[in-house]
Amino acid sequence: MLSMSPTTPGTQGAQQLSYANSPASGRPNAFKRPASSDDEADVGDNGRQPSSRKNTAVKRACNECRQQKLKCNVQQDPFKSCDRCLKQRLRCVIEPNFKRVGKRNRNAEMEREMEDLRERLAFYEGKGAAAGIPIQSQQQQTTLNPPPENHTFGTGSIHTEEDNAFLQSQQEAVATSLLDLRSGSPMFHSLGEVRLAPAQVNELFAEFFQNYHTFLPFLDPVRSPDEVHSQDSRLLFWAIISVAARHYGADDNLLSRLKEPLTDLIWEAIKKSPNHHVVKALCLLCTWPLPARTTVNDPTFMLCGVMMQIAMQIGLHQPTHPQDFSRTKVRLREEDIHDRLRTWAVCNIVAQTVSTGNGQPSITLYDSTLEFRMDDEEHMRIIPPDLFVRLRQEMAASRINRLLYSATSHRFSEGAAATYMNLEADRLKEERGVLDGVNKGKTELEELHHSAVFLHLHLYSFFNTEQRLEKRDDLVALYFAATSFLERAFELQDKDTLKFVPYYIMQMALAAGFALLKLLNSDFASRLPFEQGRNFVSRTVVAMRKSKVMTNDLLDRLAEVLAQLWKESARGRSVHSMSQSPLVSNPGMATMFSTTGETNTQGQRRESSGMLEDPLGLIIRSRMSLSVVFDCVWRWRESQVSGASEQLDSTVANNPTNPDSSSNSTPPPGAAIENPAHGLPQFNPHLNTLSMPLSLPNGLASANSFEIFDPVSWMLESQTEWGTQFENGRFF
Repeated sequence: MLSMSPTTPGTQGAQQLSYANSPASGRPNAFKRPASSDDEADVGDNGRQPSSRKNTAVKRACNECRQQKLKCNVQQDPFKSCDRCLKQRLRCVIEPNFKRVGKRNRNAEMEREMEDLRERLAFYEGKGAAAGIPIQSQQQQTTLNPPPENHTFGTGSIHTEEDNAFLQSQQEAVATSLLDLRSGSPMFHSLGEVRLAPAQVNELFAEFFQNYHTFLPFLDPVRSPDEVHSQDSRLLFWAIISVAARHYGADDNLLSRLKEPLTDLIWEAIKKSPNHHVVKALCLLCTWPLPARTTVNDPTFMLCGVMMQIAMQIGLHQPTHPQDFSRTKVRLREEDIHDRLRTWAVCNIVAQTVSTGNGQPSITLYDSTLEFRMDDEEHMRIIPPDLFVRLRQEMAASRINRLLYSATSHRFSEGAAATYMNLEADRLKEERGVLDGVNKGKTELEELHHSAVFLHLHLYSFFNTEQRLEKRDDLVALYFAATSFLERAFELQDKDTLKFVPYYIMQMALAAGFALLKLLNSDFASRLPFEQGRNFVSRTVVAMRKSKVMTNDLLDRLAEVLAQLWKESARGRSVHSMSQSPLVSNPGMATMFSTTGETNTQGQRRESSGMLEDPLGLIIRSRMSLSVVFDCVWRWRESQVSGASEQLDSTVANNPTNPDSSSNSTPPPGAAIENPAHGLPQFNPHLNTLSMPLSLPNGLASANSFEIFDPVSWMLESQTEWGTQFENGRFF
């Protein structure tokens, strides 16, 4: 019956109803759910339930127990793994963004994987039967009784021990995968038509952390591939795989097969609500981009901008205030905040290297969040020493961009640019001394990036307006900056590790090679150690070709352009002779080819004859420190009669140019030389190699007429003749 109580809120005589003895409310104790760790925190000290769950800190179970919906006794402060994880040797961790994986989806995927493995097993068994190998069980088929060598079968084919070993290894791998699936091990990972077994995934992850991660160490090497795939980001997982596949000897075609589906996955991840793990993936893909044959097909600079925008959209630049950039409640642990802060620092490092390597303005944001101090232990705990040094180096590169390369030609008076370069060089040396010893054990990489920043600074010498060569000490500094950087790169080449460096290092190596090409083919070469410079150019071509990711990619093609230009200058073309420059029929060309936009009183250009007199001058001047590369490629492109891109494809693939052949070695400066016709196919003998004014259609004879080029990409592309594309100065 209902019991009455005089303690009901309201009037004093009111009665409180109790349903404790009501038949409708009674439930057998056998149906009560056992108390879990999530419920333990809901009980107060006096054994009563609190009035509101919102006011109580809920104790969460670990990921493994939550996946299985089991009771968990994990302790968070201080952290102590639960008994189940300790007993089964599982990784006990609590993550706020963990989501359970449905068993139905897992079983369906396992069925698909099982069917695929059965097909592969049948294929390899059938291949073995066709070759004369009896089909046996996996336990019985061993290498104890291999077929005799050079055994001739009825089909006339010869089966060797290598074929036996290959077939056996494939069958064993399939059998092992079947056993792994039956025991509940991780399944194959698929992207498009690419399917990777767990063993291969582990091997690729090991390849990445061993050879690539040391150049940009911001990921957690302890996390397993399956944790990265299921908990962090699917794009991050495949980004790591794509970087590791760049020089993966076990499967040379893996990267080419990954390229198209990975590109689709990139844009799919960007369209959805991305997290900071997607930003990490974009950092990797911008540092080691997918190989491209032409610059038009290279989206690296575009992805770099997307990376920075996403990072700011999700609030990485304010890592302690993620709630301000999210519609839902965000609760981050201290480790999560540090991870977001490191990711923001890496974003700026990568963005600066991409900007420098593409000759574009800086798109970085070095705000107060990144003001780390070496004397602060908390700061050094958040960001590792190697990332701290890299951040300071790229801050210096960004400063050089903004103060030098973004300046107009009239910003510095005569001689002021060289003075500022010297002051900035002294500042870099001072900063370098401060950073010495911070990154112990990795001084080799630290010196490589220091040399890259010095080269980035001294490449501004091509923008200097000083015409008196006897006063051009900045060109001497440029020569030694280029050779110093190349020496560091060649040291990695000797260790067979240059192929693993970020693509930015390759771009700076090409800039150094093209800079030496211009210096050694000018009147200033008499002040330089010519034989040493010639050797550096030749080794640069060889190093770029050995470090290419794919045949005929951009690195391979630019190395061929450098080799062709160097060899053409070696055929006796006097590139520092003004008398061989053809006349310019367009009267406006004097403005276009002037390095200052003004007529120099010392006769920098003879407007009456239209001759280009300064082989050290740049036609392309809007690509910052990489302008020298674009300038030389421009000259190479315009020296071709027709079909430059197609001809380059054939030459790179079938007959690469030897830049230092014994029959055509570069003569020393000052030697009496003739001017024979160029011997390379499709080379226009009427155009000089590095001193090449030419007539252009009307409308292009001004310094602002470079809009015909894509603002990011134009090099090495197939182009029809300009004469049929322009009419009254308009581009069709």
